[in-house]
Amino acid sequence: MARTRRGPNGSGMRVLVTGGTGFVGFHTVKALHEAGHQVRLLVRSPDKMRRVLGPFGLDTLDHVHGDIADEKSVARALNGVDAVVHAAASVNIHASDALETIRTNRRGTELVIGGAVQRGIQRVVQVSSSTALFNPGLDVVDENSPLGTQGVGYGRSKIEADLYVRGLQQHGAGVYTTYPGSIMGPDDPGLSEAMVGLRTTLDDVCIITSAGIQIIDVRDLALAHLKLIERGGPPARYTMGGQFFRWAEFADILESLVGARLRRVRVPARALQLLGRAGDFVHRLRPFEVPITYEAIWYATEWTPSDDSLVQKELGIAYRDIRETLGDSILWLAAKGHLKHPEHADHIRRERARKSVPRRKAK
Repeated sequence: MARTRRGPNGSGMRVLVTGGTGFVGFHTVKALHEAGHQVRLLVRSPDKMRRVLGPFGLDTLDHVHGDIADEKSVARALNGVDAVVHAAASVNIHASDALETIRTNRRGTELVIGGAVQRGIQRVVQVSSSTALFNPGLDVVDENSPLGTQGVGYGRSKIEADLYVRGLQQHGAGVYTTYPGSIMGPDDPGLSEAMVGLRTTLDDVCIITSAGIQIIDVRDLALAHLKLIERGGPPARYTMGGQFFRWAEFADILESLVGARLRRVRVPARALQLLGRAGDFVHRLRPFEVPITYEAIWYATEWTPSDDSLVQKELGIAYRDIRETLGDSILWLAAKGHLKHPEHADHIRRERARKSVPRRKAK
């Protein structure tokens, strides 16, 4: 195992993080900073960086104002760093925006990861997505599974980016790829897709259909990125889909957490997929935010879980209990005013307080 590298005066490595004001990027920045590394961010909006990172005392971190698709700003950001975590990506899943999403994510990967490799940086993390390995019909996927062939929009962009990175890895570049599933946890700066889905399930309706959901805690994912940067070594890929639950199981867990019944509606997968097609059609006609897309429905109704045993074995990561992940997610959503029914969080707080109270032993 490669030894942890230190920067000047033993003060940790200098690590560039893209997407540092997003969900995964923010938690990765936090993990790196707490471990003593010097973090630099590439940000499109310094004001957003200060707004997101300020409450955590991270708003004074070194940063470069720019964009992952701009060669000059990426070059400035890469100058003098020891390692890179590329977490920035366009996550637009509307079919009408597919080509732009693919171009942006492919170009960003070429400039950030390709640029890092060209400069001899040998500790580079690519944050991909389980959607890049999406192959309906398989029982399970892992690091050795082929890339998906049917992706559209966001999923296709991740496949294209992964193809490029795998070419670098085949030539020995020290690039490590993670494939997270539905990412949940507290402190989500932009209310990402999985967290919006959790809110919808709690506030409106829990759709019961085929397949299920695979959830990874954002803090476990950030810890993996920290460990990969510190470990170094030959290129590697790790599925980190998380824990898989059928939709009915997911609803059961949520109900037990919030102490209330949720509204459940059973819908055949085919009907949902047709609804997703309709949503894409409407978005093409009038480009406003449509709450349902075919790509999102496709994943939700056809999902194949991943086997994450390799990352747990090689990095020593034990995923936290799903009740902790979902409980912390709900508490955060309520605290930020995102829930119609904030009382859902009250039951979680009461149960946690009850379990934390020491009980006297019976005489």
